[in-house]
Formats: sequence, C-alpha cells, structure tokens
Amino acid sequence: MREASLAIVGGVVWAPGRPRASALAVHGDRVVAVGADREIRSLIGARTRVIEARGGTILPAFNDAHVHFLMASRSLGELDLFGAKTQPEVERRIAAHVASAKGDWVVGRGWFYSAFPGGMPTVDLLDRLVADRPAYIESFDAHTGWANSKALALAGVATAGVLKEAEMLGVTRHLPARSAAEDLEALRRGMRMAASRGIASVQEAGDGQDELRLWASLREAGELTMRVRLAFDMVPGQSGPEWQRRLDEYEELARRWRADRWLSTGILKAFADGVVESRTAAMLEPFEGTSERGAPLWGPEELALAVRAADARGWQVQVHAIGDAAIRQALSALQSTTPGRRHRVEHIEVPGASDIGRFAQFGVVASMQPQHADPGLTEVWRRNLGAERAARGWPWRTLLASGARLAFGTDWPVVPLEPFTSLRIATGDHAAQLISIEEAVAAWSLGAAYAEHMEAQKGSLAVGMLADIAVLDRDLASTPQSELASIKIEATAVGGRLVYES
Repeated sequence: MREASLAIVGGVVWAPGRPRASALAVHGDRVVAVGADREIRSLIGARTRVIEARGGTILPAFNDAHVHFLMASRSLGELDLFGAKTQPEVERRIAAHVASAKGDWVVGRGWFYSAFPGGMPTVDLLDRLVADRPAYIESFDAHTGWANSKALALAGVATAGVLKEAEMLGVTRHLPARSAAEDLEALRRGMRMAASRGIASVQEAGDGQDELRLWASLREAGELTMRVRLAFDMVPGQSGPEWQRRLDEYEELARRWRADRWLSTGILKAFADGVVESRTAAMLEPFEGTSERGAPLWGPEELALAVRAADARGWQVQVHAIGDAAIRQALSALQSTTPGRRHRVEHIEVPGASDIGRFAQFGVVASMQPQHADPGLTEVWRRNLGAERAARGWPWRTLLASGARLAFGTDWPVVPLEPFTSLRIATGDHAAQLISIEEAVAAWSLGAAYAEHMEAQKGSLAVGMLADIAVLDRDLASTPQSELASIKIEATAVGGRLVYES
C-alpha cells in the first residue's frame, strides 16, 4: 500500500458494529486503512502528517443538515443577544454595543421571546435604547423582527408592534448592503468556526441562488475548508408557468456544480409556516388561550403542485414545517413523488401522532435540530402550545422507532454552532425522546449524508470514504451524558487536508 498522506493514531475510531480500531490512514482525499496502531504506523513515511489522538475518539466529521451559514457568519460581527434571559440583560447588551458600534444602523439578532413580559419586546423600548439611528434586531429564530421608530419610518412601515414573518421584509430591504468582499470575509470567519467544531459539511437551508456566486468564488480560489450544499428558494404565489421558468433558471445556475464534492445543490427549500413562539406556526387547533391557529403559507393544493413540478424535474425538496397542520400539509405534498428522491421535512416540532408513520411510509427524511428543544429556550413555546401538545414535541426517538431516517443539524444562527450540545440534548436533556449516543452521532453524520444523497461518500470512517474526520479530546463512548457539551475538537480534516488543529 502507498505511503499515507495523513495518519491518525492512538485513538478510538468511531465505528459502531465494527471491530475496534485505534488508527486510520489517508491517502489523498480518501481513507485507505483502518486498524490497529501498528498496522497504520507501517504506512507512515517521511511525508506523512501524523496526528496523535491520545485516546480521543476519531469521529466522522459532523455534517450540519440545516444551517443558515451566510446569515450566521454575517452576525458574528453584529450585536448578539443570544443567551440574554431577562429584559435588563438585553438592555445592557444593547447599550454596550451602541456605545462602541459605528455605522448608520444598529443591527443584530438573537433575542429570546421569554426575556420580555408577554413574550414580545416593544418599539418604545428600542426607541429608548437606540435613539440616534435606525435599529433592527431579529429574534433568535429569525421569524420576528424588532425595529425602532427610525427604522420603521425609513422603511415606510406603520406598526405599533414587532414584525412577523413577511412583514420583516419591509425593514430588511432597507438595511445597509454588504459588499461581496465583506460577505466573503464573513464566510471565512464562519468556516474557521465550523472547522473548530469538527464540521466538514453544511447544508445551507435557503437563499442558495443568491449565495452561489460567493461560494463559487471561494471554491475556485481553493479556499473552501468544508463542503457546502445550497438549497434554492421555492416560494408560494407563482403560477405553474412561472414556477417552470424559475426551475429553468435554477437548472442553469446549478449545471456547473452537479458533480462537485465541495459545492453542490439539487435541492429546493420551502416554508410551510412560521414558528410557535410568535404564533405563526400552522396548527390544527388554536394556540393555548387564544383563537389563533397560525396561517399556512401555501394554498391547500399549491404546495403539492409546486412539489410535483420540481420532483418531475429531478429536484429534491425540503419543507420547513413546525406546526402539526403544516407538517401534515408538507407530508401530503411529498407523498406522491418519485421514490428515492428523499424529500425532507425540516424541524417537525409538533407533529400529530397520526403523521409520525408517514415519514417512513413515504421515504421522507426527518431533518431536526435538537438544540431547539433546549429547556432554556422553550418557555414561550410551551406556554403557547399547552402541556398536552408540548409533551409530544420534537419526537426524534418516535420517528426513529417508526423507521424514519433522521438527519441532525443546528439551524445556526438560531442556536449556536455546537454539535456536542446537540448530542447532549438528544441523548438526555429532552428525556421523553432520549436516543443513544450512537443514534445521535449517526443522525449527525451518516443520516445527514443520506439526506443529501452522499452516504456512499461520507458519514462513516471506512476504507474508500472521503477523509472527513474530527479528532476529539476524549473518548466519546465513555463520556458521561452531562459532560458531552464540554468535549473539544483537537483536529479536523476535510478531504484528507487538516483545516483545524487546537
């Protein structure tokens, strides 16, 4: 066998169900050997890069199946309210940022609904905190916008409250434009963070048609340090011929990137509803204590017709669906499609019990983000649903038991880019739906790869697979569940190239 270009030794190779191994070797961009240290050391030559794992797990690198990477990367340089649990803490963070931030606008994101009395901030509060310029701050879930009076006036938007869903566009279209150079630098920052988290692949959940040029420039310059799959937008309100013309445009955009292992597409993203916290999720029964049910974003047959048109032309479709009515509509739209297309439903926070089995029945991937179920984030969510519906939330264990395919991700920047926090919540913090660490890692690796038709190339550490590898600072299998979130990454390799070392 040829001399290895990379060897990782002295660890524990994560390969449930296969013989125990402590090391692996890479040549080029592929794993060429997995075995004991003595076997792999025989492949080490003068030019081999050697990583000593020191007893840590050698893991298939994470694949974030649902992320808003450009949005999140941009936010790294903006006001960050994530984690501020009380209104006084929100006010302190805004005041500190305003005191030092330059620019014509104050822009940020991340506030929790639960930080404010009644679950929502007010325009008057932001006017008091930012009086000298327009300000716009999105909620942590990116479905509600908080603007001050200067921003509302500049945008010509009249409202006495915050902005929900499509209303946000009235302000966001007036935000200062970012240059391509600024966006590229933001993506570089984001990729450095992803590498430090052991992430080798991300699946961008929307806006891909607008982002392709940025990612392509990084690919052509050899700057990508992770693999990227872009979802193009699928929106309601188009006639059949209009949608066909849009698909023509998408196919022309995607043509060059169909076979590239670093940058690809082939998937469309639709929103079927909003979120529970702002009561814009589409529900079969009203939210607790109200007459509101949320409104589906597509007409009764409109989503199904758009899905069938896309499916007939070879596109995979993923549908954001959080409320039980939206999940039912999404599954009904996806049920009569081409076998093996692997269409997806994203989030699946409150499905009806009778819809759980339809995922496996129709071959629909369940794409979920365990950090959304963090008890620290769900106070308003639970209050809006009531105890009975909240108790059946985020049913990843039930879906897995039914035969459905799970794919995990973060939804960054909705929650932090922290796969190990996701593993902790999936294996214990959401006790009603506890799954094993092996099942959770599989959803983060092989399951996510399956969701993008790439499980034959990545998602496991076996001979012939792409060498996308994360080296942990300890043995994952023996780490107590309560300590999973404290695991650190020692090294990350993508395609056999080291992109991060601690």
